[in-house]
Amino acid sequence: MGNLGVLLSGRALNAPLSLLHISLAIRLLGGYGFGLISMIYAFARTMGDVLDFQSWQTVLHYGLKPLTAGRLRSFHRIVGFSLLLDGVSGTLGCAIAILLSITIPDRLGWPPELSTIGPLYCISILFMTAATPTGILRTLNRYDLLSFQGITSTLTKVCGMILLWFTHGTLVEVAALWFIADGVAWFLLLALAWRELRRQNLTRGFWRNAFSAVPDTITGVLPKEFPGIWRFAFSTNTNSTLALAFGHVGTLMVGALLGPAEAGYYRIASQVAAGIAKPATLIQTTLYPELARMWRDRATKRLYRLAAQMALIAGGLGTVLLLLALVAGRPLLNLIMGPPSLSALPVMLWLLAAEVVTVWGLPLEPLLFTTHKAGAAIAARSLEVAFFLPALVVMIRWYGLGGVGPATLCSVIFLVIMQLALVMRYAQQHEHVDASSSAAKTAA
Repeated sequence: MGNLGVLLSGRALNAPLSLLHISLAIRLLGGYGFGLISMIYAFARTMGDVLDFQSWQTVLHYGLKPLTAGRLRSFHRIVGFSLLLDGVSGTLGCAIAILLSITIPDRLGWPPELSTIGPLYCISILFMTAATPTGILRTLNRYDLLSFQGITSTLTKVCGMILLWFTHGTLVEVAALWFIADGVAWFLLLALAWRELRRQNLTRGFWRNAFSAVPDTITGVLPKEFPGIWRFAFSTNTNSTLALAFGHVGTLMVGALLGPAEAGYYRIASQVAAGIAKPATLIQTTLYPELARMWRDRATKRLYRLAAQMALIAGGLGTVLLLLALVAGRPLLNLIMGPPSLSALPVMLWLLAAEVVTVWGLPLEPLLFTTHKAGAAIAARSLEVAFFLPALVVMIRWYGLGGVGPATLCSVIFLVIMQLALVMRYAQQHEHVDASSSAAKTAA
């Protein structure tokens, strides 16, 4: 709970700053211009996330045990493996995104204004896939540093947008600002992770051990040393890719089917909804390490009890935030966007309702991954995406921007029901195993 409080304090500052820079951007560029920058940002994020291995989970899952046991070389090799994943995914994501943005901009719904800045902005994918430093800081329990780093990009955007507001900045300059903000946040994250490793005397032999992981990964030595590491890495990548259906893919599809202005409205609605629900969703960030430690210690009863407590806390908080949004949603959007806010209000409320349903089910997916049921988690996500994407296209064609919210909410409810059924099934199995073990010890 202490880690959660630290993250919440950072988000308490980050949320209003994020809304401020969005408000300045839409008032400076207009709905159409903001929609354009939202489309290229969503495309870059999507391509980065599709190839991102979520390597922070690998560092936490495979690095925590050797670090706790004092096996520094093994911990370094896990970090080296994770850095290799980051480098490969970032380079591939950047190259593929640039190629697609040059060859099929019309399929993406990009107008001629994006023919140059679109491909150039895709270089920022190199900054988006660096998750290893995050894994290091989470493993070392330095959530205070993550909270501090988390506001860097937003603060850079706010300062830049204030400057561009007074200088009457252009679309290209706003895109450059967002690019720089991602770069600044990336550099600071690396610096903080390295500083913490040095502070805890964990850098001795780091580069030698980390680099040794590269050839050993290629030759198959490292996967034998850490059984299942490739399967875990690909599982987290697949799951995060499937989860994209509710992220930036929505902006891409709205932009391609309805145009840049509607993409901008959707982007604002989704960001405001996510921002309102963020205090509740942060619980998942602190939940992964705690569950990993309990699973390592075979404390399955405590593990499931913690998950249930977090679901109640997060779900209750999310529900309260939804009720507040029903009252304050219109004035909040009007403050951010001005008169066009009426177009985004219904979508925002639908998306916030979907966020709240997600919040109630937050512990379910971490539980499945922690208890080595990644295949079940991916199967649930796959079924959800198979339902959501066609439903989204149909609803957009029938109802325009207003169709996005209902499609999203129905899909989220479908996912949470599947995940809950899986967790309850495996919880019964673990309870039976624990009971058998206790009986065997008693008999002995």
